[in-house]
Amino acid sequence: MEKDSQQDGLIPLFPLPSTVFYPGTPLPLHIFEPRYRQMTADALEGERKIGMVLLKPDWEASYFDRPDLFPIGCVGSIEKETRHPDGKYDFTLVGLRRFRILKEVDGKPYRRAEVDLLEEQNEQGIGEESNTVRESLIKRYRDFTSLIPENNALKKELDWNLGHKLSQFVDRFAYRLDLSLEQKQTFLEEQDVLCRAEFLHEFLKMKIDLIHLSKVRNVTPDSARWN
Repeated sequence: MEKDSQQDGLIPLFPLPSTVFYPGTPLPLHIFEPRYRQMTADALEGERKIGMVLLKPDWEASYFDRPDLFPIGCVGSIEKETRHPDGKYDFTLVGLRRFRILKEVDGKPYRRAEVDLLEEQNEQGIGEESNTVRESLIKRYRDFTSLIPENNALKKELDWNLGHKLSQFVDRFAYRLDLSLEQKQTFLEEQDVLCRAEFLHEFLKMKIDLIHLSKVRNVTPDSARWN
């Protein structure tokens, strides 16, 4: 999606308390609140775009008003929509671009904002030749999965065909990891693709270190004697 494809950079916002969304990833949504039904109807009549943003902590007190939002979100395109007889919607939102909220705009029952669509920094192509950043992430992940029990679902090898650009690879890879909500938002806010890759490296290293630490703690004095 090019920046000028949105009139004045204006998009509807769908704020949620526990969802962080990345470019290139699918997000199934069930829309039932009247204001967001209207948002979906308007989006389907227009450019089919919705911006997902994360609510800041303590959002509960003002959920039906304007609770604080994190300034960086991800805009997506509506696909495979179903409108139910009662006016509710089911659809899949497919991530397109990171954005920064510039200012909110009134005039609708749902929130809208003028946004700046963010450019990727230090982008790299992933072609037939090996990409060292991609390969090192795959190796680190395999190092992690080699340490977990055989009956764990994570032992199954992933499909590593995650896109032709490094940004696509790291975003889709991050989507598969059990990052905390805070880590997900931090990852989303990073425009530098190489920094995002390093973030995932460090996350996997932490997982590996925790496994090693747990094994050390489970060693008894007797079992630690080698002769």
